[in-house]
Amino acid sequence: MTALSLALPTSEPADVARWAQRAEAAGFEAVWASEMTGNPFIALAAVAGQTSRIRLGTSIALAFVRSPWVTALSALDLDALSGGRFVLGLGTGLKRLSERWHGVAYGKPAPHVKECIDVIRLIMDRAHRGEAIRYAGQYYDIDIQGWSRPLAPVRARIPVYLAALREGMVRTAGEVADGLLGHPVCSPRWTREVVLPALALGLQRSGRQRQDFHFCAAALCAIGRDVREARRAAAASIAHYATVTAFEPVFLSHGFEVPLQAIHEAFLRGDTDAMVGAVSDEMLDAFVVAGTPDHARKKVAIYGELADSLALSWPEHLLPRDQVETYRDAILDVFGR
Repeated sequence: MTALSLALPTSEPADVARWAQRAEAAGFEAVWASEMTGNPFIALAAVAGQTSRIRLGTSIALAFVRSPWVTALSALDLDALSGGRFVLGLGTGLKRLSERWHGVAYGKPAPHVKECIDVIRLIMDRAHRGEAIRYAGQYYDIDIQGWSRPLAPVRARIPVYLAALREGMVRTAGEVADGLLGHPVCSPRWTREVVLPALALGLQRSGRQRQDFHFCAAALCAIGRDVREARRAAAASIAHYATVTAFEPVFLSHGFEVPLQAIHEAFLRGDTDAMVGAVSDEMLDAFVVAGTPDHARKKVAIYGELADSLALSWPEHLLPRDQVETYRDAILDVFGR
């Protein structure tokens, strides 16, 4: 089976570290920290000293809300803390989050993130050499002189992955990143018909082969003996993402106009139960892994055939905390060695 990795929970630092230790002992390849409810670099710093083998990645750190200097030094620090196990996963995020929550310019995301990655790599490469660091672009005008980081990097190159779901950003990942981070609301069909062709084009533009690149797909898993309950838990996450405009093309490409409209109407009324109830069986079959352990193993294998590795996460949206933890533990029980 394709190498499996796990999301990190939104929890207390000690709990996050224990979860990473369990994942490492169970044979998972990596753990990923997200940014929506906390700083992913801090979460991974808590994990780094409590683990020894498992890779640690941000999935994702928002690319535009930090200066490239801050991101580069955070990556270098985490790679040192973990003994060379860090992966810098970046994402553009949503425009409204960058502009309304963080007060930073979003611009055109593809050229913006290309420049951001260029500057981050430049700083990581030169920080310890005492050389001037100069970059002049559309989004960044960097001039660092008379400064040197007094620590040599652990590795010559820290891998930079880019999160993407739709064609343009997937193509950008193939052009400038070392890897692609998939989104859990991404069906095997969307991966075959949209993601893989766009990735191939991006790699062609960069002059690289597929084996030079890492594609980490993602899957949302709700595993339980009570199939109806597991599917309803997964439906809550689908309902959440269905309210985000950026995901509409993915749902519409599968012909889910009617349930999508029903979810939107329920959302506007503030009717959470109706939102979840509007998620059709066909939507669940297309986008999530929901059901018994045997069903989950078979469905995850389908996702895994399309990628180099697969990151598993559990339903969190619109669910009570104890139920979230049950589905979190089930992934470890079913897929741990």
